[in-house]
Amino acid sequence: MHGRQDTVKYCLDKMPFIDKIMIHSTNQDGDFLAGTDVVAIGQFKNNPLSYKWNAAVMSLENLDFDAVILLGSDDYIDEAFVEFVGKNINKYEMIAFTDIYFKDEGGLFYWSGYEGTRKGEPCGAGKVYTKKFLERIKYNLFNEAKERGLDGVSWRRCKQANVNVLVTSLKENGLFLCDVKDGEGMTELKNLNNLQRVK
Repeated sequence: MHGRQDTVKYCLDKMPFIDKIMIHSTNQDGDFLAGTDVVAIGQFKNNPLSYKWNAAVMSLENLDFDAVILLGSDDYIDEAFVEFVGKNINKYEMIAFTDIYFKDEGGLFYWSGYEGTRKGEPCGAGKVYTKKFLERIKYNLFNEAKERGLDGVSWRRCKQANVNVLVTSLKENGLFLCDVKDGEGMTELKNLNNLQRVK
């Protein structure tokens, strides 16, 4: 996380059913996270952003887990998402989703995914990786210095490693993964094509 404490708290409170580990950039954010249900906290500079994400992944190396769901601090999932992962991850090294929901003050929206040359490529949030796969790539998932396009960075890395992946749709499986738009995120809703209002 980097600021946006109200949005972060909103998302954390939506997921009492998972263990949460977070990387932050400032002492103030660290103090904030110490008062939440986050089970482990680390600090890393915010630039380049891809290396901050890589630091988060590398912080998992000494933890005991079967799989990890990567979420931004402005993302949340439902219990059905976790159940789906639990039922399917033992057949794969990675699970990813092509679509996502967005929430802002104007309502809830559904984005069906990339079009054109990126059609079928997973969106950034909610990618799931097994510990075995992360060990195989030495926890070096975000291996390019980038400020934007991080979903592309990790996806290229996984393809280079010939990951055994299930790419599927939230909507088809009745799952929920939501990115909260509070005006401070990287991508504005107005920049997304094929966005449908849900409510």
